Amino acid sequence: MKRCVRCINDQTVRHMAYDADGVCVYCRNYERIRTRLSDRKFLEERFLERIEAVRGKYAYDAAIGISGGKDSVYVLHELVRKYGLHVKTFTLLNGFFSEQARKNVDRLVAEFDVEHEYISFPSELLQRFFRHSVKHWLTPCIACSYLGYAAMINYTVKIDAGICIHGRSPQQMLRYYGDDVFTPLIDAGLQPLSELDLNALYENLLSSIESRMNPQLLRDVKEILYEDISGKPFREFVGYFLYHDYDEAEIVRFLKANTAWTPDENYDHYDCAVHNAAHYIYQCAEGRPHCLPEVSVLVRSGKCTPEEALAMVEAARLSRKPKEELKLLCDTVGLRQTPIFMKCGIYRTLVKK
Repeated sequence: MKRCVRCINDQTVRHMAYDADGVCVYCRNYERIRTRLSDRKFLEERFLERIEAVRGKYAYDAAIGISGGKDSVYVLHELVRKYGLHVKTFTLLNGFFSEQARKNVDRLVAEFDVEHEYISFPSELLQRFFRHSVKHWLTPCIACSYLGYAAMINYTVKIDAGICIHGRSPQQMLRYYGDDVFTPLIDAGLQPLSELDLNALYENLLSSIESRMNPQLLRDVKEILYEDISGKPFREFVGYFLYHDYDEAEIVRFLKANTAWTPDENYDHYDCAVHNAAHYIYQCAEGRPHCLPEVSVLVRSGKCTPEEALAMVEAARLSRKPKEELKLLCDTVGLRQTPIFMKCGIYRTLVKK
């Protein structure tokens, strides 16, 4: 199978293309922002510009979504303890939020003495949205991501926070850079505030996402999720790790030593009760662990070698079907497993990436 000569992306990655030198489209896209992403002074200036523009001017300086996972907890620590922001935290209940993650969230908001709110959705809407996502895209994650982004954008305006700051890793943000509806958010985050038209940015972003959605679901979601933003200016939605270095092992070590964060040994996505089910479906459809595009970012940014990256991907492969998680997912969304895996086989063998 053909593989990029720079990173480890291969032909199983969506919309994959190579130039005459064998370099993949995502490596070429990354070249546009490589210099800025490696300039720590430039990134610090862009981040400080954003938080100082809102400090003390709204009911809250920032809204922070926390799942109980390492990244969002670390962001909460840094924004409160290092930057001294007045924040309000929130957690989205998507129907698959684990009990251990909830205990961690409750413990941590008490430790940091910040206001917090759980945001729930109508169960019937969740079922229909996840069902549509699994049937059409072979994953519940697209539904979860859209609900999350829409709710965060709306919630930030609702509580009158100056900015919303999330903890997605660079690998998550940049895995499909240049061919992703969220690419404009990366580009905007690297620009001075004076050059941004936030209303135009988010209107275009949401329009792009909504054009791919089922019309009836879209009407229901917009009625519920955008009720507070109508007629009001958007607030910027930025990634903390777009501006700060990301070292997963160091983050875990720091949190264990300095906070009440207490996950189990499998701390990666432990907040989602069906994460392994989604991972397994991806793996069956794509013929490899879904993390390959994310790990490719590590190679692209010089964090590891291609050989090390390939070993990481192989280590992420699920050797057994997660039967309990798959049952929970399918029972919740009202789908049978057999048609899902039949579609995975069709996708893997016939659908062109």
